[in-house]
Amino acid sequence: MQDQIGPTQAAFHAAANLDTRGEYGTLVLDGLGRIRSCGEAGERIFGASQVRLVGRRISEFISGLLLGGSSPSYNARYLVYLSADGEWRSYEAKDADGRAFVVELNLSRMVTDGQEIFLLNLRRPEQATHS
Repeated sequence: MQDQIGPTQAAFHAAANLDTRGEYGTLVLDGLGRIRSCGEAGERIFGASQVRLVGRRISEFISGLLLGGSSPSYNARYLVYLSADGEWRSYEAKDADGRAFVVELNLSRMVTDGQEIFLLNLRRPEQATHS
């Protein structure tokens, strides 16, 4: 009997296919934009452990990705919209200590066992980092 790959494992398999010349990571988001999982690269990018990241809304770290005060269903539809074209987009982000930096990201949508999740692939260009 083969082991099935769950959503978290699928995210890390997807991250393994990213170019590793820079700082890249993958986070798993639920349909409400909450972080469900991240790897070591995600921890480094945001300067926080997985324990500090999981359960928090991605909008706490990336401005403009989700709209504050919007309904959960609107945010879910917006994540679907952003994942449709697979384009990389630039956003202003902040790490766990509040330091601002530029992050580039793209989203992929997956449905596993009837549950919608989003793989948030992100990269933090070294030359774009500022204090």
